Amino acid sequence: MENKLNTNWLRSLEMTEPEEKILVKMATSLVDSDNPLSDLPAFHSLVEKICEPAPWDYSIDPQGVA
Repeated sequence: MENKLNTNWLRSLEMTEPEEKILVKMATSLVDSDNPLSDLPAFHSLVEKICEPAPWDYSIDPQGVA
């Protein structure tokens, strides 16, 4: 998305633990392959966010609480 104001847009995604596990497997398989994207700084930043989340990245789904 191009922007004349040089604004950095952020996107937040909510996912379940099984979805996160699949995303981590996808990211690690891309890292392990000969991937042309692996030279991009954004690739490394994204893989780090996916594979090394912080504790505060998580919240409890109120609909899943019994």
